[in-house]
Amino acid sequence: MSGLLLLGVLGIWIAIVILLARWLGNLAKSRGLRFDVVFVITALVLLPLPVADELITAPQFSKLCEEGTKLKFDPEKIRGRTVYFVAENPPPSLSIGLLHGYSLHWRYLDAATKEELIASNSYHLKGGFLIRMLGISERDAPLTMRSYCAPKEEASQKSFLNRYDMKYIEQKDIK
Repeated sequence: MSGLLLLGVLGIWIAIVILLARWLGNLAKSRGLRFDVVFVITALVLLPLPVADELITAPQFSKLCEEGTKLKFDPEKIRGRTVYFVAENPPPSLSIGLLHGYSLHWRYLDAATKEELIASNSYHLKGGFLIRMLGISERDAPLTMRSYCAPKEEASQKSFLNRYDMKYIEQKDIK
């Protein structure tokens, strides 16, 4: 159902863009210039306008993800340790370009010494103006870009811990 709403909004927006571009094109005196004006206004300005905030933010978010989600750990120091997971609560807010979300700094601490052994960040962004206005996304995810990034190792926590012979326990189980 939300897909139909999005298609309807897209159709209405395209109709508005075409009418506005034609009107602005008619202001141009020469026929050749008229086509150029209509094309530039339509393709480069008006059509991407509802998702411009996401298009502007995408390269910045990609760069942040590339640099900020690297795991920080010493392979020799973590081998054989018993660790537990700690995350910031509540997560700090994050603003990139025109979009907002939150970042999560997560850490694995040694169960015996409380020393930080592994650390990294994950980033979560909410959608731009259009997605918030329509309210069609359950998680307010952007339409044109990914909304989440984390270290690749986080997806396979069990294999990462096994690779370094680490034992995982819950924070509540620490004595």
